[in-house]
Amino acid sequence: MLALINVGLIVKEHYRTLQQDAKILFIIFPFFFIPIVLSGFFIFYNKLLTYESTSALLTAFAILTGLLFNVIFILFGIVSSNAERGVEHKKHLLLKHLYANSMYALLVSTIILIILIGVAIGGIWIRDGQESGRIAVILSAIVYFGIFHFISTLLMVFKRLYVLLFPRAS
Repeated sequence: MLALINVGLIVKEHYRTLQQDAKILFIIFPFFFIPIVLSGFFIFYNKLLTYESTSALLTAFAILTGLLFNVIFILFGIVSSNAERGVEHKKHLLLKHLYANSMYALLVSTIILIILIGVAIGGIWIRDGQESGRIAVILSAIVYFGIFHFISTLLMVFKRLYVLLFPRAS
């Protein structure tokens, strides 16, 4: 049963594409170090999730998740048709990497959505300047890290789309 919801292959494929395209330092810095520092900054200055921020983030990530689904379906069609037509190897490889990275971005946004729904249902946020406890701090840190990690991944997807659409400009 767990094999049906195992997302490990998505994560593995995403990081495999990163390892093929970059050195380990250039993977760790934008995708882990910067999100950790930024989320630490927010937590250090006590910028925890509030009712309003949770609602806004839920709305934003619901929309982004839907848009990512559309991008993935478009990429799937392009990858499938290019495989049949025998498109050059480099372009086909970039499309496959873009597909894997988009799937990973969709996974990250879905995880953030699930956490935000849990926060909204559980009412775990700051109320009238009073903390709900350590769980609010932990969940805020996780959400902030996820947001910044998602943004890094999305920027990489944008860059790859740009290279695909404008190969001479890269």
